[in-house]
Amino acid sequence: MNALSTLIQQALDEAGGWLPFDRFMALALYAPDLGYYSNTRQKFGLMPTSGSDFVTAPELSPLFGKALANQVGQALAATGTREVWEFGAGTGALAAQLLEALGDAVERYRIVDLSGTLRARQAERLAPWGAKVEWMDSLPEHFSGVVVGNEVLDAMPVQLLYFDGERCWERGVVCSGEGFSWADRPTEARPPLPLAPGTVTEIHAQGEAFVRTLAAGLQRGAIFLIDYGFPEAEY
Repeated sequence: MNALSTLIQQALDEAGGWLPFDRFMALALYAPDLGYYSNTRQKFGLMPTSGSDFVTAPELSPLFGKALANQVGQALAATGTREVWEFGAGTGALAAQLLEALGDAVERYRIVDLSGTLRARQAERLAPWGAKVEWMDSLPEHFSGVVVGNEVLDAMPVQLLYFDGERCWERGVVCSGEGFSWADRPTEARPPLPLAPGTVTEIHAQGEAFVRTLAAGLQRGAIFLIDYGFPEAEY
């Protein structure tokens, strides 16, 4: 944490003392070897015996993967493709469930994950499928197949907007004593929906760009991104 805090402090100094929240979030989660998802500490697993911080649906039961495999199998058949692309594969639990359920319907299972430590866990778990599983550093310009991502969008950096009843402010991070605190700046950015006064909300430019990139590159196939959040009516 000291090394990560020092890195964030350096970024704050270089930015003039204020970092937008998405930049702060990117460092906190993905700074090489230091960020939450980039360091060696275990995150995923069955709590509390595994020492993990949280558990995702594929870790709780194979039924999640089997249910998704039914839909993925239909999409593979309907689109005439035989590749699955998974983003943010965690421990590899979902990949193992899909590979087991889909069998020969999948010729190649490609994983895109930013975390080297999680890649190592995935490789160990998915060793029974050998060369069928491949790790990619980036998405090619054009590709075909079925894309899956479970709880990936909510791990992407977001901007924060605060509405005071009259105008929007972008929420950022400043140094405060020995730690960090919030500070708001005026912004021309606007949320996609009207907000009640006092609301703080996310705007997900990076997530939207990610979905647009997938859609632009996918020549034939389907995309299933599974996540959780409030419906529009909550606003």
